[in-house]
Formats: sequence, C-alpha cells, structure tokens
Amino acid sequence: MRPRLPPIATLAIALAVAALPALAQEAKGALVANGKTATLTHAIAIEVDSTTEPGFLDVVVVLSDRKLSAAQARDVATLEAMTRRDGLAALRVVLNPDAKPMSAEPLHPAFTTFVSSALWVRFAPSAYDEKRVAGRLYTPGPQSEFGQRWSYDATFVAPIVLDPAAKTVPRK
Repeated sequence: MRPRLPPIATLAIALAVAALPALAQEAKGALVANGKTATLTHAIAIEVDSTTEPGFLDVVVVLSDRKLSAAQARDVATLEAMTRRDGLAALRVVLNPDAKPMSAEPLHPAFTTFVSSALWVRFAPSAYDEKRVAGRLYTPGPQSEFGQRWSYDATFVAPIVLDPAAKTVPRK
C-alpha cells in the first residue's frame, strides 16, 4: 500500500503543476482589412510536407479570431470559405524549416478578394523547434495591393501538431 500524502502536500503539488507553463495556443494582436479591425486570439500550428523542399516539413501557422481544428487550418480553401460564410478573420502563414515565411494570407470578411504572398509578412521568432513555434507576425506598415488595404501585428505561441498524412512522419 502506498503512503498517503498529507492534504497540504497535495495542495502544494497541485499549485506547482498549475504554475507550469502549458503549451498555449494563443495569439494577441489585430488584423486590419479595408479599415475594419479584427482581434486575433487563437493560434494553431501544423507540420505539413514541404512543397519547396522534398523530405522536409513546413509549418502552417494560423492566427484567428476563433478556435480552429488542425484540418481547418491546414486547408486554405476551407479557411476562405469560412471567411465568406462565417466571417472568420485569420492570418495563415507557411514557414519553411529555416523559419522563413513562404506565404502569408490574411483572411477577413472585409476583403473583396484574397491576397496571398510572402512579400508583406515579417516573422520575428522567439521559439521554433520540433515542438512549438512562437513569435511575432507583422506587416511593415499598411499594405495596399489588388484594391485591398491591410496590416497585421500579432504575437503568438502554439505547439506544433504533426500531420498524420505527412510523408516524413514515421509510421509504426
């Protein structure tokens, strides 16, 4: 039989565990599109097969105004449909293995067309490893292209979810 901990010890352990940093999925920032501001509060990161470096994995980061599943975040067409249908506001960025942004697509119901390019995104990482990604995603000031105006600036932290369909994920 195991010895039982006194109640004060149990409480001390519970408080210590609660104080441990959790792998948060949060964002703090804003996306402004055609003069309308959306607050970005959620973050998700998913590893996917790299489209530019075969055998490597890219990380898709989505900052949004609501919680998204990995399947939703992985598929840009789903996110665009949610923007039109449900008013989703989000920023989807693909990072290569060197933490360089390969593409960035701000999504906002105020857009009349979607814009996707790595030209206007900046990423200042504070963490980027096989388990998590964190940092700041922002534009270098307001952008204006294709009849749209936008800017974003957000910090985030998210654990990286492995894509079970990725070719580089070991099979059991």
